[in-house]
Amino acid sequence: MSESLELSSPKSEVPRDAWRYPRLDVRRERNAIALVNVPYGADTTGSFKPLGLASLGSYLTAHGISVVGFDVSDSQKTIETIVRDFKLAEFPVVGLSFYNSNAHTAFEMARAIKHVNSSVIIIAGGPHASASHSTMSLDHPEIDIIVRNEGEEVLRDVMECLLHGISLDDVKGISGHQSGNLRINSERERLNDLDALPPPTFHFERENPESEALFFDRSARRFRQATALVTSRSCPFRCSFCAIILIGRKWRKMSAAKVVADFRALERDGQTKYEHIYFLDANFFVDYRRSLEIARALNGYRADITFSFSTRVNQLIHGQSALAELKRLGLRAVELGIESGSDAALRRFAKDVTVAENDRAIVLLKEHDIQLFLDFIMFDAETTLDDLSLNLSFLERNGLDSYVPWDHLFSYMTPYLGTEIRRHYQDKLQIELSNDDLPVPRNCVTPGAVRQIFDELWSLRPWMSGLAGALQQLERRRRTVGCRESARTALNAATIRRLPFLVLRNLVSSAKAGQIPSLRSAIPFLYRDGGTACTLEEFLNDAFL
Repeated sequence: MSESLELSSPKSEVPRDAWRYPRLDVRRERNAIALVNVPYGADTTGSFKPLGLASLGSYLTAHGISVVGFDVSDSQKTIETIVRDFKLAEFPVVGLSFYNSNAHTAFEMARAIKHVNSSVIIIAGGPHASASHSTMSLDHPEIDIIVRNEGEEVLRDVMECLLHGISLDDVKGISGHQSGNLRINSERERLNDLDALPPPTFHFERENPESEALFFDRSARRFRQATALVTSRSCPFRCSFCAIILIGRKWRKMSAAKVVADFRALERDGQTKYEHIYFLDANFFVDYRRSLEIARALNGYRADITFSFSTRVNQLIHGQSALAELKRLGLRAVELGIESGSDAALRRFAKDVTVAENDRAIVLLKEHDIQLFLDFIMFDAETTLDDLSLNLSFLERNGLDSYVPWDHLFSYMTPYLGTEIRRHYQDKLQIELSNDDLPVPRNCVTPGAVRQIFDELWSLRPWMSGLAGALQQLERRRRTVGCRESARTALNAATIRRLPFLVLRNLVSSAKAGQIPSLRSAIPFLYRDGGTACTLEEFLNDAFL
């Protein structure tokens, strides 16, 4: 419990209107709380361990609270079936993770649990719950308590109150309702000493085996067994579309020694020698000197470890003096928030960088032979034809016209709850977005020619899995066939690799020429090995595959 929250005896007198639940009978209920990673959606195939919930589970366990984790994020079963199969209604308390994209599913799961056992206390946490806590409490009576922002200390205090049957009135960082009354307790300070957190070795029961994490090391031309770590929290910058900074912009970090200790604990726990670390911090490179300390410490632990991380363009440039040593110590890839090739769009996104700096950042990665993982926003509610042209020119001059995967070509600005861009869209478009619904993709794009381009481009999406499969087959074939056939195969692979980019470029060119964009006319000419023109479907089904 926090020092400011004193436990009182369950027999003590409390005000009638105190925010209180019956004391949990842990003698009868062997496990006090279930933490559930809610399904993400029908398109999800495979899932990695949810690190946020793993941190919560490890923290509660370290404080003597009995907790069981369930990761059903990739389940295709009905919610009722999940509740039944994992016996979720038998727990006295169930904590559900809420994201904007799966909020409706989480509410459905809460209702399904309550339908079986109305006495279960449902606790909501996660970004969506934090951003909508003041309305969620009354709009969704199936949710009893909302844990806002970082959950470790808050959820520990909530559970100790429930276990002792005392009031929640003094627990900072929660919202909720009781008898129709909205309750919003005072804010809690963010965790500062991240080194005090236990390692995220908490385990989850799953419907399907956990997906194996791999990293393809281009320099070694092989896959590396990988794991993931989060070593810092928040970000000091203020991108208009970022929901992460809702927890505050104060950046807090673990020490290099703690990072190595957590990595060692994951290896011991999984009985696996991991070769690569995905650092999943919102912004790992805030302080390049700390990044060097971590890389040196990991290298001292074992010299063959490689790693990758995410950061911003301006910070990559600021820390460019460290890139050579980081590469030597194992840096293999950087996920870089390029976002746009248009200065006007970058200002809308509050990126505080220019297109020239984006160009420079890509050059830096190429100079040090560090792989780029591209973050890009092709469309937003204010995109113009000129913005699209600038984006395409940017991609082409930086050799990204053949970048795979192709997600960046279809990407659009999603106005997540609580972000500045969402407030801006609502004001500009004179609309009111539902707290629990993300707008459909095409409604995130300005009506007119840009939306026509978006619609036509998105009609290509059903072909994308076929294109990806064909590209993989061609590249495998290119490594095994004779010289002459290999040249033809390489040409076909290059055609497929650039095809989505060329489709978008042709759609933009048509619109700028005053024509109605059409996918049929935007697909470039394709040829069989004999030189005969063919359709995309014929091309993908041709014998050379």
